[in-house]
Amino acid sequence: MKILLVAVNAKYIHSNPAVLSLRACAGEYQSCVDVIEFTINQQGSYILQKIYRKQPDVVAFSCYIWNFHLIDSIIFDLHTILPEADIWAGGPEVSYHAEEIIDRWRLRGVMAGPGEGVFRRLVSSYVQNRSADLPMVLDGSRLPRLTLDEIPFYYKDVTDFDHRIIYYESSRGCPFSCSYCLSSIEKTMDFASVDRVCRELDFFLEKKVPQVKFVDRTFNCKKDHALPILEHILKYDNGVTNFHFEIAADLLDDDYFCLFEKLRPGAVQLEIGVQSTNERTLHEIRRTMDFEKAAAAVRRIVKLGRIHVHLDLIAGLPYEDLRSFAGSFNDVYDLRPEQLQLGFLKVLKGSEMEKKAPEYEIRHTALPPYEVLSTKWLSYQDICHLKQIEEVLEIYYNSSQFHDSLEYLNLFFETPYKMYEFIAAWYEEHKLFGIQLSRVQKYEELMKCGEMRISRWIRDHDSAAAGVGADGHPADDPIAVWKEHLACDLYLRENMKNRPAFCLSMERWKDQIHEILHEEAERHALFPVLSDRNYRELTKALHVEVLEHLFREPAALVFCYEERDPLTNNGKARLVIMRQEKP
Repeated sequence: MKILLVAVNAKYIHSNPAVLSLRACAGEYQSCVDVIEFTINQQGSYILQKIYRKQPDVVAFSCYIWNFHLIDSIIFDLHTILPEADIWAGGPEVSYHAEEIIDRWRLRGVMAGPGEGVFRRLVSSYVQNRSADLPMVLDGSRLPRLTLDEIPFYYKDVTDFDHRIIYYESSRGCPFSCSYCLSSIEKTMDFASVDRVCRELDFFLEKKVPQVKFVDRTFNCKKDHALPILEHILKYDNGVTNFHFEIAADLLDDDYFCLFEKLRPGAVQLEIGVQSTNERTLHEIRRTMDFEKAAAAVRRIVKLGRIHVHLDLIAGLPYEDLRSFAGSFNDVYDLRPEQLQLGFLKVLKGSEMEKKAPEYEIRHTALPPYEVLSTKWLSYQDICHLKQIEEVLEIYYNSSQFHDSLEYLNLFFETPYKMYEFIAAWYEEHKLFGIQLSRVQKYEELMKCGEMRISRWIRDHDSAAAGVGADGHPADDPIAVWKEHLACDLYLRENMKNRPAFCLSMERWKDQIHEILHEEAERHALFPVLSDRNYRELTKALHVEVLEHLFREPAALVFCYEERDPLTNNGKARLVIMRQEKP
């Protein structure tokens, strides 16, 4: 008997804990179960060939919104090439409309709900030749469940950790009831014991896995579970592994912050779902959140400079129109997280949102991911508008490559949302959406866009208030300051070989630049990490950019790329005041 579990991941770097967990729970029949993983970027014909060569008696697909379309495109041909094989499906995308998918895909059956106990029954039935007794819908919610402590550790046989994100589950379920989320359907919670979690994290730490992403819906919902795990990560940090958690920021207290202050920068990243700051919207979607408390916690985390903070917003929620969403955007942007994800409502099968979609006049895509197209409060044109803002937000804010430039440009707008609207309008006017711009081109377009806005602001406002330098004093030439901010951001990420046109020539400063590098070669006061480099080597390892307008007097920023910020991946810069007169 050969039973093949098929995972189709969104990217190669993703692991699939679902199929690994199912195989681990097959118990004495585990030798009959094989796992094969693909990605949605692979051709359907290739996936069919690989499955066919396994010659399975049973094929079971793990189905999600990101892989449903690809599975749908190959499953009919799978019946043709493996006519004797039974085909099953499981996962959230098929659990809530099981009969419909059984008919569509001509399945032997669907495994619905929690899968470990269900799969154990399925495997034993096939091995013992009792598969005919299996119902077409094997519902895990109606069978005895395995607790997380009863599920064997399923990563011990994985060999490729260097290039994979490991997904890990320390709790199952969620204490909250957000109407857009499938976790709200599950009314119970299960926590793996802290001792077990710490032992398994030690395995990842020993292997120096680059990233472990906890799939717990709200990791810190139970303090006596979450805090000891974080303390273990702090104590046994290997200097490499990053741990990602989804948390509720308003549940953080001083005990958490005492620990956060000791973490290695980059050891932990936190994802916080704000979704909206519109009180009526939050009430309607049954989301419990004290935004003021959450905002205070986020500011405190950001100020530490040790933890990558990722905040989420959802467009398309009930009672959220463009004006309301702009308010939510500004509220969250003002917290200055490392990443701000502007997502769009997915009307998931089985969710409370799906049931209330007619009431909200929600229209969504016919195929997964069932993304919102319009609501009673947002037209499709509004959604298109927000899509453009999402794209420029990803290009400029979430890349962490334009931080100082955006902070400066934001001074010339009433709100951050207005700034991104303006950038999006520039992209639309110049037909830049859908084009793959180089990194320098992104800077050049932002430079021209910002130059136009700043010029208008100077024309319409008192020039004394038109812009400021790096130390807060009024700038004598805001356009020149703008270009220097862009140059600083550009060279923070890498030492560009080709100098962009918006960067001033350094020819007039070459003697002073050489003096700075000679002094660094002698003293290594700016970057001790390069203490073994001589002058010639430093000319290649460092970049010196002289700024004539950003400070009260000419100054140089010396950029080093041997040391990088673990939160942004930018290099480090040191300021050198040049007190000499300009040549």
